[in-house]
Amino acid sequence: MELFNEEKIGELEQKIDILITSYKGMKEEHEKLLLRTKELETENVELKARMANVRTERELLIEKVTKIIEKVEKVEV
Repeated sequence: MELFNEEKIGELEQKIDILITSYKGMKEEHEKLLLRTKELETENVELKARMANVRTERELLIEKVTKIIEKVEKVEV
């Protein structure tokens, strides 16, 4: 009895080909996901910076409006 006959070797080759194809597909998908993750991380940093700017601008605006209200209240007194 042969340990590996031609049919078994052929089946193994087919399975290995399928595994290689699957591996290449998963590797490609993994690389795409890594790239997308890096893009999203960069976008997140940019959004955080923009939010900080908006927060600062809002605080300045509130400060200015508060000063205006104080001036108006002084005039009314």
